[in-house]
Amino acid sequence: MKTIDLRSDTVTKPTDQMIEAIVKAHKEDRFGDDVIGEDAVVHELQDKAAGILGKESALLVTSGTQGNVVSLLAQAKPGEEVVVEERSHSYVHEAGAMASLGGLYPKPVPGDRGYITPETLRHAISIDDPHYAKTTLVIQENTHNASGGAIIRPEQFDALADVAHENGLAVHCDGARLFNAAVALDIPAKRLVEKSDSVMVCLSKGLSAPVGSIVAGTEEFVYKAHRVRKKLGGGMRQAGLIAAPGIVALESMVDRLREDHENTLLLYGELSKITDLVVEEPETNILFIRLDNTKINSMQLAAELKKRNILIYGDPHFGTRTRLVVHRMVSKEDIIRFSNEVEDILSK
Repeated sequence: MKTIDLRSDTVTKPTDQMIEAIVKAHKEDRFGDDVIGEDAVVHELQDKAAGILGKESALLVTSGTQGNVVSLLAQAKPGEEVVVEERSHSYVHEAGAMASLGGLYPKPVPGDRGYITPETLRHAISIDDPHYAKTTLVIQENTHNASGGAIIRPEQFDALADVAHENGLAVHCDGARLFNAAVALDIPAKRLVEKSDSVMVCLSKGLSAPVGSIVAGTEEFVYKAHRVRKKLGGGMRQAGLIAAPGIVALESMVDRLREDHENTLLLYGELSKITDLVVEEPETNILFIRLDNTKINSMQLAAELKKRNILIYGDPHFGTRTRLVVHRMVSKEDIIRFSNEVEDILSK
């Protein structure tokens, strides 16, 4: 029986086309030492990503977490303050990296479905007084993971960025799933980050590349980010092995995210039929269910589903709230089977 994995879109496997791209680049002798700037495939990926994101330059990094940390450390100094939404990935799930590695002081604020409103930002900016850390940067996640893949609309991002820039703050977009937002809104990804000073996008989630993320911004920002990446041990040698699948991801895997969104809506419809199960309406490929009215918690549900070859995270951090992530390795048939199994478990 097939194992259905709804834990994350990070479990996607590279496509045959991605493997073929690695082999082709090898046969064409395009790999080189990227630490000294000699990998032609990396350069191609970075140039392509910069164009897609509407930025002057881009840099390949190993992961989304590294990309966020590199972006922050390139734009803020130790002891300075970073405004971040209280449930955002960069604050909750990156091992305190901004503080431990960069000496940055995170200031968590509440969001409106993950969105830091302009008014919230205004109140969060510390006054110019030696008693307070200097507020230097704000991070906005899009889509917002903990809010169920919620989309931050371009006009929302613009309004936030305007307040930030009026007050001398840089704006970083944690766009791990930025392409999900772009596809859902049917707009170019660059429109979502027009006013950002930096942006990070993941290639290894719904886009299915095996490794890697991109940070992008001005040439000056990327110059600084490149130096920070080196400090973090992110200097890679024949990194074209990573870049080749990344190019395929950008060229061939973005539009197909629509299928994930459609399947997530199917999942929403099927789970909504189950008595006592609370299902949060999704916007992209992430859906949260709540077990408040049931006899089991998320850990127990995960354990029962595992017996049936279905994987979800039972996360005590979320309590009775459980995240499901749809990706290209989850079919419509898988969704029906999953929903039936959940109904069966909850009925006992």
